[in-house]
Amino acid sequence: SHFGSSPQPTQPGSTRWPPLGLIIASAMATGARVLPKASRDKLERERGLGLATKTIASKSDIIEKEAGELAQAGNLKGAIAKYYECQAEGGNVAHKIKNLSSFLPYEYLLPKAGG
Repeated sequence: SHFGSSPQPTQPGSTRWPPLGLIIASAMATGARVLPKASRDKLERERGLGLATKTIASKSDIIEKEAGELAQAGNLKGAIAKYYECQAEGGNVAHKIKNLSSFLPYEYLLPKAGG
């Protein structure tokens, strides 16, 4: 074999490599399809308006948000209680309970809300 020749199996009786044109044609036939421009523009507008993906907050999400607000206001005990309530609803907040609990000894150092 000389430099620049196409690779071919050397064993007798083995099949030859398919032609490059056939490989490219089959790859193009199975490639990703692109939506028409009008459809793409419509999807982009809906995404921008938040219509394409609607998520409904679960009860645990709402409780977790309330707990976060309590924690930011400096009410660690109230926030921890809310996080436990959230955990009972199926929320994954054990790490938040642990983190807030570690600050309980220093709660008196936190600035009081409205003060």
